[in-house]
Amino acid sequence: MKSKVQEIARLAYECVMQVKDKNFASKYLSYARKLPSMITHNGLLVTVAFAKAKKEQAWETLLEHIESFLRKEGIKKDKKDLIEFLSDCEVQEYRLITKRVLGFSNWLKRIAEGEIKDEGKGD
Repeated sequence: MKSKVQEIARLAYECVMQVKDKNFASKYLSYARKLPSMITHNGLLVTVAFAKAKKEQAWETLLEHIESFLRKEGIKKDKKDLIEFLSDCEVQEYRLITKRVLGFSNWLKRIAEGEIKDEGKGD
């Protein structure tokens, strides 16, 4: 039997591997690095709205990965838009979801840093 942490890390690994060889992988890495601090400083709802407004493949993919995590965790079961879903939550539920997504985003960041070549740094 796997621990919850192992399951979350595995999902994050699968998400990162989906984008590893895509043309937007370096942008995904950059945004995955920013995601945890954006959630912490701005809140999950504001971060999601910001990412949606960017209309970039890397941000859209990160949002898909967050939704995939929420579905896998049994948190988001409906077909609502992520912004609508989060804005409909009660305060306590929203805080819990934010905490869970923050944990998942930290895994995305760690794994992306290990698996995606950083185009911005010389090797």
